[in-house]
Amino acid sequence: FFWFNPKINSEREERNYNILEKHFKEGFCGVKVHSGIHLVKIPRDIIKLASFMQEFNKNFPLFIHFTPKFSAFGGISSKDIAKLAKSFPDLRIILGHAALAMEFAIDFGLTLKQYKNIFFETSCSIPYGILSLIKTVGHKRLLFGSDAPVTNPLKLEIDKILCLPISNDQKQDIFYNNIKILI
Repeated sequence: FFWFNPKINSEREERNYNILEKHFKEGFCGVKVHSGIHLVKIPRDIIKLASFMQEFNKNFPLFIHFTPKFSAFGGISSKDIAKLAKSFPDLRIILGHAALAMEFAIDFGLTLKQYKNIFFETSCSIPYGILSLIKTVGHKRLLFGSDAPVTNPLKLEIDKILCLPISNDQKQDIFYNNIKILI
């Protein structure tokens, strides 16, 4: 995934999109947007990026790093993601850290389950939140490792999936098969 800031000043926009296109041609197969670092409003600030990606390759996913509301940023909500999914029904959206807290997992699962183009990434999530997502959206839409789980030791991130009361086949899908199919 190519990390991209969609909030580009107009003088650098064409140059930055040319760089993104070059990296797509060199093998990158998706884009990551960090909503918190770049204070990105969804969907407003990524309409052009989503359109560009869809024109280049409809199969490329857009990874959105979930950032909740904090003092300097209004955060992103399930309704924001739903608006994007509705505007771009062919865009594959990965919601990073989707089960960061139980409340987020419940909200995302219930609000976004109807949008089959949204996938839920597990790093930095709590196990029961992951299980809640499995119950609401199904295990086929959960992804492990599509973001770097750098805030925790990798073993802890793996154990969060291994400890879940789900089948080994479902765990294999979350660890490997789902992302393989997606990209």
